[in-house]
Amino acid sequence: MIKVGFIINFKKNSWLGGYNYFINLFKCISLIKKNMIIPVIITDNSKNILNDKILRNFEIIETSLVNKKFILLRIIQKISLLIFNKNILLHNFLKKNGIKSLSHSEVLGKNSSIPSYPWFPDFQEIHLPENFTKKDKFFRKLNIKLASTHSTKIIVSTDSVQKDLKKISYEAFMKSCVIKHHALLPEKINFQNFLFLKKKYNIKKSFFLVPNHYWQHKNHLCILKAIKKLKSKKIDFEIISTGLFHDHRNPSHLISLKTYIKENKLEKYYKIIGIIPFIDMLSLMYHSLAVINPSKCEGLSNSVEQAKTLHKNVILSNIPVHKEQISKNFYYFEINDHNKLASLMYKHLKYKKLKKKQKIKEIRKNNIVKNLNFAKKYQKLIVENTTL
Repeated sequence: MIKVGFIINFKKNSWLGGYNYFINLFKCISLIKKNMIIPVIITDNSKNILNDKILRNFEIIETSLVNKKFILLRIIQKISLLIFNKNILLHNFLKKNGIKSLSHSEVLGKNSSIPSYPWFPDFQEIHLPENFTKKDKFFRKLNIKLASTHSTKIIVSTDSVQKDLKKISYEAFMKSCVIKHHALLPEKINFQNFLFLKKKYNIKKSFFLVPNHYWQHKNHLCILKAIKKLKSKKIDFEIISTGLFHDHRNPSHLISLKTYIKENKLEKYYKIIGIIPFIDMLSLMYHSLAVINPSKCEGLSNSVEQAKTLHKNVILSNIPVHKEQISKNFYYFEINDHNKLASLMYKHLKYKKLKKKQKIKEIRKNNIVKNLNFAKKYQKLIVENTTL
């Protein structure tokens, strides 16, 4: 069995998309009957991991070597890579603990005997450079440069992200491989009763679901403008918005959204309920008119994949990755075209263009097949590049 290390040195709610990706990958690996790899969690805070019911079942190793706040230590590791072509401190730590591969995080260096596979979810900096400081852009470019030289393979989740990588670094592109993930549903899907959800979240009307954090590139303003346009049609509906109400890069962004809601009297149409239990989010998705994702830039969106798995209607921006995720229940609009978004919402409200809900057993069966293929492709990558 090959022990594969995954560095989880962030809080769950600070990067819910990344957290869900790792949980999904771990569960998919467990679907393989002839499993040859086993995840090991490497963290700077084992207490946080042990507090999580899902993660506590894995082997957990704690070390300050992955603490993002220890800037000097991080610099030393980068210098080690540049001078010795090996992250000596991390390499020796992994070797001591029997880790045979490091995945989805650091690079260990071309002189390391332990293969490493950094993961780049997206390259937002080339599409929305205004969202990044010069310092952020420098370090993101440096990480790609180091990955092109010192990784075994670079993992990306979509063809469109791989094309972006080619624009940044041809050397990195040549090392990259596309491994598309899918949304793995719980083994026993027991959706919450709609009446229960209505009472718990004070839902009063037919609703659309927006399951996105409030980062600036997620483009919630486009939805608010669409609501403003639809107000005149006097149709009762709500937007139920989940996710973290915080943007560490631009805190003032949230103030502007709140101001827009208040000035245009959209409170009765727009409900922010924050981060909620996963089964509640899936249940809201299942009972919604449609899922909306107006994002200006994405990797492979977990929420879009979840909606696709549930055979839900999805209204989304026509960015390359969303078009790559296309399904027959998908409806597209140009980025920032709130008029088109409003039109698509209106059609769903007026004609109730809802596909008949598929049986849960059928959903689960199709879902397992897709995720098993995802896990097998990932396992093949690890096994082919690991010396036992």
